[in-house]
Amino acid sequence: MSQCGGIIQFFPERLRPDWEKCGLDIGEVQEIRLRVNQQVRVMLGEEITLPMKYGEKELEEIFRYLCHDSVYAYEEERRQGFIMVEGGHRIGITGELVATEQGSFLTKYIRYMNIRLAHEHKNIAENMIPYLYFPMEDIPVNTLIISPPGIGKTTLLRDTIRLFSNGVYGHRGCNVGVIDERGEIAGAYRGSAVLECGERTDVVTGGDKRQGISVLVRTFAPRVIAMDEIGGEGDAQALFFAGVSGCRILATVHGSSLEDIRRKHELSELLEQQMFQRFVLLEMEKDRSRSIQIFDGGGNLLCGKSLLRVSAS
Repeated sequence: MSQCGGIIQFFPERLRPDWEKCGLDIGEVQEIRLRVNQQVRVMLGEEITLPMKYGEKELEEIFRYLCHDSVYAYEEERRQGFIMVEGGHRIGITGELVATEQGSFLTKYIRYMNIRLAHEHKNIAENMIPYLYFPMEDIPVNTLIISPPGIGKTTLLRDTIRLFSNGVYGHRGCNVGVIDERGEIAGAYRGSAVLECGERTDVVTGGDKRQGISVLVRTFAPRVIAMDEIGGEGDAQALFFAGVSGCRILATVHGSSLEDIRRKHELSELLEQQMFQRFVLLEMEKDRSRSIQIFDGGGNLLCGKSLLRVSAS
C-alpha cells in the first residue's frame, strides 16, 4: 500500500482525489478530524488545516463506506461511540444521540468523526524491560504506565506486551493475556489481532476488564494480564481478582505524574495495597520526542529520564 493509498482507504472513491493531492504520509498522521461544514484538520505532531469541507451528506457517505454499507452490523460499536476498521484504526463518531430499547444511546446522525490511525513502533520498550523484572525471575513485576492522553501510552504498552511474550534480555517469553476492550492495543478487527503483540499472546476483544480477566484465567493460564486505561468503576476489583489468581499485571492510566494518580479516587485502593512494583512515567518533550522515567513501588526513582527510540514498522 502506498503512503497516499494509506490515507485514501478511509474515503469513498469520489472523495479520494482531494486526498491524493495532499501528499500526506500515513506514517506521520495521528488523527484526521472531520466536522460538518468545517475544514478538515489533521494531527501530524502539530495540527494542520486542509482546504476540504464536508457537509452532512459527505459525512454520512464516509460513515457508510467505513461500515461497508452494513450500518446495522456495527450497531453495538456505534453505541460505544466508535467503530474499528481493518488495520486497527479507530473511528470516533458523534452527533445526535437517540435512546435505544436497551436503555443505551446510539449515534443516529453522524456529524463529527475522528479517524485515529494505529501505528506500530517496535522495540521502543526495549531499554526499560530490564527494570520490570526482579533479579533471577522470568515473570515481570506488576507495572503501571502513566501518561497524559495522546502521548503514545498504548503504543508503548503494545511493544512491552510483545517483548514480554517473545522474551528478551535472557528472560524467557511467557503467556500474556490482553484485554482489548476497544480494539486499540492489538488493532483487533473482527476478533483478530492486526498489530503484533507477540508469539505467546492471547487477546480478548470487547466486554469489560472483569469479564476479560475471567475468560483468560479460566482457560488460557496467562502469566501476565495486560490492559489499557484503568480507573473505571470496578477496575480495582478486577485487578485484585487477577492478582489473587497468580497473574502479573501490566496496565496504563491517564496521568501526568505519580502525584497525579495518587489523587485519583479510583486508584486509591490499588495504591494503598501496593499493587504495583513499577511505575513508568511517559512524557512528551518540547521537541515532541518521548521520554520515560521508572520508579519502584515506593516512588523511588530507578531510571532517570531516558528518550525512547522510535522506529516505525
